[in-house]
Amino acid sequence: MPDATLIPVSSRCFFLPNDPTADRPCLGVVRGDRLTLRVDAGNSPDHSALMERLMRSQGLPEAGLLALTHSHWDHTYGMSALRCPAVACRETQAQLERMSRWRWTPEAMAHRLETGEDIRFCHDAMLVEYPDPTVIRVRTADVVFDDHLTLDLGGVHAELLRLPNSHAADCVVVLVPEERVIFTGDICYEDLHHTPPCVHTRRYRALQEALKSLDFDMAVPGHQPALTKAALLQDMEDALPEIGLLLDD
Repeated sequence: MPDATLIPVSSRCFFLPNDPTADRPCLGVVRGDRLTLRVDAGNSPDHSALMERLMRSQGLPEAGLLALTHSHWDHTYGMSALRCPAVACRETQAQLERMSRWRWTPEAMAHRLETGEDIRFCHDAMLVEYPDPTVIRVRTADVVFDDHLTLDLGGVHAELLRLPNSHAADCVVVLVPEERVIFTGDICYEDLHHTPPCVHTRRYRALQEALKSLDFDMAVPGHQPALTKAALLQDMEDALPEIGLLLDD
């Protein structure tokens, strides 16, 4: 991504667009008067370092904290390159601890595919991002919370909220109320770790209602451009007919 740049969604909130080549998600940053918060670490040290270079080139302070939206590799494996403390919900921490014990030999990776512990989509994207996957190091978080945590960054707050959803049990959104911006990570997407991919409709509908109740104007999803609240909710509704399997849970 040679022409990468951070895109503003408000005076204090910015994001690095996703790059589907190796499943690099959007990365966010919130500039406080006292602390700068990174939202998600990226899928590798290279991805994380790109974000740091762009922050410096665009005059943003170095990150003082990192918030994780969930544990999936593309949002977390860049943590090993960051010096700042990382914040995650308890379920995300449990998943990071589990992955930190993984071995990265071809045999171990193939075994995880066979058992369903990993999926082909993630496996193939990892091999694009990591020609030598033995260099992967999974770092755990430094601060753990249960369902809700508010961070005072100075002049602006970040509310980390665990919400019901269909994508993963540990998904968290990062709401910046003063800026009327929300970083949603992958919370609005289907469950890719089910075979075949599916939507758990009760949880999906509960998420739609939760998002409707939150006060924001702009959303930054994990794998698409920023969009308005109305467009986000419409996008979620439009996605349902395109998903082959809907489960009533």
